[in-house]
Amino acid sequence: MLKQIFSVLALCCGVLCANAAVQYMTVEQKSGEKFSFLLKDKPVVTYKDGALVVNGSATTSYAIEGLRNYHFTEGNETEVKEEVANVLRVVNRDDNSLSLENAPAGVKVTLVSVNGIVVATSKVDLDGTATILLPSEKGVYVLTIGNQSFKIIRK
Repeated sequence: MLKQIFSVLALCCGVLCANAAVQYMTVEQKSGEKFSFLLKDKPVVTYKDGALVVNGSATTSYAIEGLRNYHFTEGNETEVKEEVANVLRVVNRDDNSLSLENAPAGVKVTLVSVNGIVVATSKVDLDGTATILLPSEKGVYVLTIGNQSFKIIRK
C-alpha cells in the first residue's frame, strides 16, 4: 500500500513537470471536504500510521480510509485567500538554522539570548526570505523580524 502511494505521488510529480500551470495539491476526503496546499511552498507528503501526512503536521494528517483522492490543480479548491497564504513563516529547516518566508524585504532580523546578547543577525532578501543560524547552546532566544518578535526555545 505504501509503495503504491509513493508510486502515485511520483507519477503525479511527473505530470506536474509537464504542466507548469498546476499550482496546488488538493486532498479530497470521502466526506467532501477539500484541503489545498500551495506547491510553491513545497509540501512534503508522507505516509505514517495509516495516514497521509502533509508537512509532518498532525493538523494536516488524513486517514487513508477517509480519503477519496488527492490531485493537482491550477486553482485553490479550498478558497484560502492569498493574503492568508502569504503570512510570515518561521521554518525550522534543520538543527542549525531557521528560514523566514514572506517577510518584508530589507527588514533586519536578530536573534537575541534572554541575557540580551545578540547571537545572530541577518537581513531579509528581496524575495522575502532570510536564514538565521542558531547557536549551539540550549536556551531561550527572541527572534525579531522588523516589529514582530517570536520566542525560540533550543532544546
